[in-house]
Amino acid sequence: MNSVYIHIPFCLAKCGYCGFNSRPLASDNEAGVYCSALMKEIANCKMKNDNLETVYFGGGTPSLLSARQLKDILVRVKDNIGPVGDDCETTIEANPGTVDIYKLSDLREAGFNRLSLGVQSFDPDLLKLMGRRHTAGQALAAFSDARQAGFRNISLDLIFALPGQSLESWQTNLTKALELGPEHISLYSLTYEPETEFTRQKEQGRLTPASEELEEEMYLAAIETMGSAGYAHYEVSNFARKNFRSRHNLNYWQGGDYLGFGAGAHSHLDGKRWSNFKDPDKYIVALEKGESPVEMEETLTRDQRIFEAIFLGLRMVEGIAVGEFEKKWGLAPTKYMPKVWRKLEENYYLEKEGGRVRLNIEGLLLSDTILADFAP
Repeated sequence: MNSVYIHIPFCLAKCGYCGFNSRPLASDNEAGVYCSALMKEIANCKMKNDNLETVYFGGGTPSLLSARQLKDILVRVKDNIGPVGDDCETTIEANPGTVDIYKLSDLREAGFNRLSLGVQSFDPDLLKLMGRRHTAGQALAAFSDARQAGFRNISLDLIFALPGQSLESWQTNLTKALELGPEHISLYSLTYEPETEFTRQKEQGRLTPASEELEEEMYLAAIETMGSAGYAHYEVSNFARKNFRSRHNLNYWQGGDYLGFGAGAHSHLDGKRWSNFKDPDKYIVALEKGESPVEMEETLTRDQRIFEAIFLGLRMVEGIAVGEFEKKWGLAPTKYMPKVWRKLEENYYLEKEGGRVRLNIEGLLLSDTILADFAP
């Protein structure tokens, strides 16, 4: 276990597309009570590590908390889980409207060395459509402030295939992002998650999704634009300059172990997985009573672990190293559910080269749908 995830479930407002475990922050007191519970959970952890490689504060909007609260949580991780040195990738997600030069400087001083900015779009109309609470100007200012504060590893999030978004508008967004010169860019195709406002509007006919053809054009345009600008496409939605791939997310995608703290956070260790109460109130009450906040525990079967290795491995642009997979699992990946592999080949979604098997661009575009067929 070399990675730690901290979940902060609060945000300024619930965006229309968001399916994450988050809710609007009611008050500073609510944040304080949650932080106290979170600190208790970390202090109660019996698993220690002498070489933490990544720590990731996600949400929600972690930057809603004060710099003092965030620093205290990070110190608690250092004191109870393991050292967080300069070589540890220590990430915090932030929304542009919740940070300024002073807060960013405090976060950098506290030990955060990677910033993930949830820009999503530079288009005012699309920001309004999504329910984002920041402006394009605030996004630009936040990036500039982060550089001044000393962040040398910044990632930007953008969303495409939004209702009413044109290919030209998407290209403009890509250009603006590249002009900033971030080390990492995540480009996500809009998905209609259950019980979100976007899904309700779609079902009611009040929102028209982008066509599959336009979504594909946007994805291909992104790959070409990012590649021309020197960013390596290394996962379905992720692009990075040399040596700036997200080490924390790579650990997930490569089936590594990790500890999660906070409401709804998941953990994985040696084929065992557990998760906390998603509801922050239930999570807080459990810890205040001195009880475990864990809601679900499971030991993954061999088939489940092989499925996840294939599902996650094929999301990587480099795909799966066949020899390494066979050494670990005792069979070649194509021997697991061979009918699904044949279907992928028949639809020309696969490439095999250099001892690796991977999805081609068309396969990556449809990865969530076609890889679900591997589920046991």
